This record gives sequence, structure tokens and C-alpha cells, in this order.
Amino acid sequence: MINYKITRFIFVGIIFLFSAINLVAQVEKGFSDVPFYEKKEFNTGLLFYGNSEREELRTDVSSLYEEIASGFPAFQFKSSFWNFLDYKQDFLEFNFEVGPFYGVGNGVDSTFVENIEADQTQFGVRANFSVDYSSRYYYNDKNYTIVEVGAWARSQLYKQNSKGSAIDSSGIVSNVDESSNESKFRYGFEAKAGWGWGRLNAMNNYMLAQYILEKYYAGRIFSEVEIRRVAAEIYNIKDQRDIVAGHNNELEAQLISDFLNENMLLTVPEDLEVDWEMAEFKPRLQGARVELGPFFKYFNREPDFIYGGYIQYENKKYRSLKWNRNFSAGIKYNRYKKQDWLLAELNIGWTYFPNLKRQFDFGVKYVPGVEVNNFSKTSGFNHGLVPYVGYFSQINSKSRVNFTFAYRISQNEKIMLPGPEFSFSVYRSRY
Repeated sequence: MINYKITRFIFVGIIFLFSAINLVAQVEKGFSDVPFYEKKEFNTGLLFYGNSEREELRTDVSSLYEEIASGFPAFQFKSSFWNFLDYKQDFLEFNFEVGPFYGVGNGVDSTFVENIEADQTQFGVRANFSVDYSSRYYYNDKNYTIVEVGAWARSQLYKQNSKGSAIDSSGIVSNVDESSNESKFRYGFEAKAGWGWGRLNAMNNYMLAQYILEKYYAGRIFSEVEIRRVAAEIYNIKDQRDIVAGHNNELEAQLISDFLNENMLLTVPEDLEVDWEMAEFKPRLQGARVELGPFFKYFNREPDFIYGGYIQYENKKYRSLKWNRNFSAGIKYNRYKKQDWLLAELNIGWTYFPNLKRQFDFGVKYVPGVEVNNFSKTSGFNHGLVPYVGYFSQINSKSRVNFTFAYRISQNEKIMLPGPEFSFSVYRSRY
């Protein structure tokens, strides 16, 4: 008999699904109203990342468990490509990081012969590589199919110092104090597919158009059609960029000035180039969509292979030049060789843009979950809460600063490892 908690979980999920579909069905946007967005970006710079990591490897004769809090200063190469049109939304990203790392934690190495528990410190060199691709193909203004694939690999060479105790099969306890040279190679990949309704549009060009019109023509009220007309011209100008050859901000600013003067019958704005070279944020989204379908994940440690189904609802609101409201909610049913579980995530957040150069992000995620074990036996609910903040600044047309911080608050470690996670990067961007 299915536990009443699972029944409630499924019932809430069904209500959530039909509510999400109803909300998205209200977004009646034709293809002609879709703001296009395209950007190629190549970033190089310095990154510092801190996080808690754990991994486990079980065989018929042994069990190896490790939990490490690590810091990773690195040099980063990242290439990203966004292409949002009326009939498709594609995203592709390659990322490579290499640098020294330091870790502190503990580990357990258990076999039939002995059981070793030790505190560990690690110092060495780490390299990360990842690639992510997603594609949403629209059959009409609302309905689309989605394919997402991703893969990552991490290689590290390091020296490990271990201090602890060992218990052999006879029950004899001995001290462990040793140093060793170690190497690791970890990798994983994931994929999901499905069907979706609705659309999230990138409003970056619209944001710049609204900013220019409000700043340089204060006191005049512009219609939605006029703002979108300027945004479309901004897209046409930026669409001519070549990431290898670069682009000329002065020439582009002159082109948009000529358009405002000749096509909108507006005076030529002064010093537009100062504002034109900014507003190079990642996609700032507006709209609503719901997606569902199957997925799987593989990791060459435990849990090694997970598959199941998901439903995800997202709602982004472009409230004004300065504010975005972001909401998402999703449920996943995860199947695994040792147990199955349901995991949900609700996220509510805001983004504040004080000007074209900077943005602040803040919000909180709530992550409940429950083990279901084929719905024949369930365990109690587990809860996680993750408040987060972020900051992004364009120092000039090419230099960027990005900072993110999140703190995981977990009822226990079944849902997530408690503790902080942060990253800080300073980099140069070519686009």
C-alpha cells in the first residue's frame, strides 16, 4: 500500500502540472513578437571555487567513501553560444579549468581484511572539462521538443596525508599516519528529452533599447511597438559580429544612432558609445514554460547510474529595467539500483540591475525529498534549504567580475552536503 506521504507528494505534483500548463497556456505570443537573441562569447581569466564534495565506490568485497571540502584556484577558458530565434533556442558551452587545489576531509576504506577511518588533507593539481548543449525546437508559438546533453571529466594528481585508525578482521586497532601520492579520474554524463509548452524569451536587446530611449529622450513616452522596433535593430547590428575579428563599438553605436535619427525621427544621442558597450549580461529572461520527459545520469562512482522522469515549470518576469523576478519548481522521480526517490526543488529569486554594468542576484531554494523504493516502502521526508546571492559587474567592454555564494542547510546528508559553496572569477570576454 502506498504511503500517504507519497500519495500527497504525487497529488501535489499533479496539481502543479495542470496549474503550470494552464499558466503557460495563457502566454499567447505569436512568432512575430519573439525577440531574437544571439551571442557568441569566449572568456579567459582567473577562477576561485570552494565546495564540499563526496564520493563512494562499492564492490562485493570493499567500500570506499570520501568527503572533502576543497578550494580550487584555476585558470579558466570558457566558450558559450546562445541562439534564440522564433523556431528554436540553442545553447552550447565548453569549459576548461586547470590549477592547484587543496582539500580537507575524511575517508573510510573498508574491506574484509580491515576498516580504515582517517582524516585527510590533499594538495595537488586539478583539471576540469565540461560540455553542455541544449536545443528547444518549436513547432508553433507554444509547443516544442527539448534535448539536453552534457558531459564532464575531472583529473587530478595530488599528495594525500592520512591520520586515523584501522581495525583488522581480528578486532585489533592500530594507528594510521601515512602520506601517499594519488591520482583520480572522474567523469560523468547526462541527458534528458521531452516536450514543452510556453517560452522564455531573452530580453537583453529589449532592455538596452528601453534604457537608451528612456535616458536620451526623457519625458517622451514610447509604445511597446517602438521599443521592440529598436530592440530588433540592436539584434541586427550585434548579429553581424565576428568573435574572432572582434567588433567596433564606435561603429555599432553610430549605426544605432543613425537608425534612431532616420527611422524613428529622433535626435542623435550624444556619447551613446559609453552605454552601447555595456548590457552584455547572460540572457535576461521573460515568460513561462513547462517541460516533462525522461532523463538519465551516469557517474563513475556511486550513484553510478540514475534514470527517471521529470517535470519542470519556470516563470521569469521582466518587471522593469531594474528588476526581474524568477520562479521555478520541479519534481524528479529517480530510479537507482539500491533505492528510488522523489526529489523536488522550488526556487524563488530576484535580479536587480542598478545600471547597465551590474546585476545582483538573490533568492532561496527549497529541496524536499523522500525515498520511495518502488512505492512499496518509504522513509521520512528530508528537507534542504539553500539561500544564495550573486554579483556580476562589467568593469569595461571586455573585463568582467562574477561572484556567487550559496549556503546549503540540510536536515541530513541524504539530500545534500551542508555548508557553503562559492565562486569568484575575474576574466576577459570576447564576443
